[in-house]
Amino acid sequence: MRTKRRRRRRSSRKPSCLPLLLLFAVVVGVPALLVRSCTVSFFSPREIPLVGLWDAERNKLISLTLEEYVQGVVAAEMPPSFHLEALKAQAVAARTYAYRRIINDVRIPEHPDAHLSSDYRSGQAWIGWDEFLERYGAAGRALQRKIKTAVRQTTGIVAYYGDEPILAVYHSTSGGRTENSEHYWNEALPYLRSVEDPFSRNSSVHYSTATISLGKLAEVLEVDRVTNFKVLERYPSGRVKTVEVGDKWFSGREIRERLSLRSTWFTAEIIGEEMVFSVWGYGHGVGMSQYGAQGMALEGYSYEEILQYYYQGIELRAAY
Repeated sequence: MRTKRRRRRRSSRKPSCLPLLLLFAVVVGVPALLVRSCTVSFFSPREIPLVGLWDAERNKLISLTLEEYVQGVVAAEMPPSFHLEALKAQAVAARTYAYRRIINDVRIPEHPDAHLSSDYRSGQAWIGWDEFLERYGAAGRALQRKIKTAVRQTTGIVAYYGDEPILAVYHSTSGGRTENSEHYWNEALPYLRSVEDPFSRNSSVHYSTATISLGKLAEVLEVDRVTNFKVLERYPSGRVKTVEVGDKWFSGREIRERLSLRSTWFTAEIIGEEMVFSVWGYGHGVGMSQYGAQGMALEGYSYEEILQYYYQGIELRAAY
């Protein structure tokens, strides 16, 4: 009888699955964790593009990833004290501008090995971290981390219109309304449309004045003397289209560039022997207003909403 009971107890016991589960975890789980943490390029669907950058400050060509380049553009183009969402909007605009040049193989004419230059006059400003940290002193490290966070949180995101990256131009301050692309350049782009911009009103350069002697004005504009200065036409935004000075006509853009005015949105008045300009905004006025982006961010808008406001009808997608 005792023997039978022992046999019954042995036959009622079920084999344990624990050893098999442990083996499965070791064989399958650990490699899975390793793969998830793997960052080598062959595991990514697309690699981060490389940028050939002409460093105008040091007069040399440097190579860096697009994400590294974007960090330097954000550091140079927008005050690092701005809201994180504004910095993220700037990062996407800077990345889109550069990515469009890279995929279309657009080069700097003076430096054909470079897609971009650190000189803002050829596209976008750029600054290296050594110079940035020297400029901002004790606060530099915290501001650097903030910029890197803005870039990291938008990694690979590019603004598209249809299947093409947009021409993501931007400027400091609109003065109250942005401008259509064809009113400053020649091409009408559907996403670069004039929009109301109340968000940049707190910019320190929302309104400014500039003064020049009539003699100097005549010299710069290459007229005998300034007896009249008449704005003949304005665009719907308020910016100047055509000006008459003496017997010559000038575009608003030409007046701005010759006189180094902050924008083409101006009025002019002769007071004594001087011409006094009242100027609204800073920059060409097309695309995203940087101070407008800051104003929108402070009102609770996300970087996606900021970009889709200033660039009409775009989509934000991961390019890599």
